Amino acid sequence: MRKIMIPMAVAVVVLVLGVMDVHGQTPKKQSVGKPKSGKSQIVIEFVSFPDQYKRYEVYPWETLKVDDFQEAYTAMTQEGKFEDWVKSLSGTAQGKNRMIRVSRESFVLVVCCKPHMCDTSQIIVLYDPVKKKTFSMLAVDGKFSWFGKPPEHIKDLLNVLLVEEFRAIYRGQI
Repeated sequence: MRKIMIPMAVAVVVLVLGVMDVHGQTPKKQSVGKPKSGKSQIVIEFVSFPDQYKRYEVYPWETLKVDDFQEAYTAMTQEGKFEDWVKSLSGTAQGKNRMIRVSRESFVLVVCCKPHMCDTSQIIVLYDPVKKKTFSMLAVDGKFSWFGKPPEHIKDLLNVLLVEEFRAIYRGQI
């Protein structure tokens, strides 16, 4: 049942998402709802890194040089077998990490995909610099896995971010 629910949730998100400028310097808000689901909307705000978190404004592979991120991420990757590009975050990235705010929580957003195979293997990582906790969603060949034991609202957020970050891959195909 879970395998069916995940693609269905992503398909609903695909239908609802609008075009969002995620690379702007000013905060951008994206409201994503799931009609007829009874759930509230997800509002994602892309914000500038505050001074205390500027050390995370680097490329994904450089994030592992930040001690608290490395500790949380390494602990999370112990939950499963990962390819080297996932463990080292050395996959292809379109840019540096970004800071997002959802409700009252702030996260560092780390996005990358498998080199030369972006169309089949992607990872979205959310790092909470206050709680020092990492959550991720790994998509490989149309199969989705979560790590870091994310609560349901974080799973929903990871779904939305995966579709938005890799919209060329997921739009119209799910």
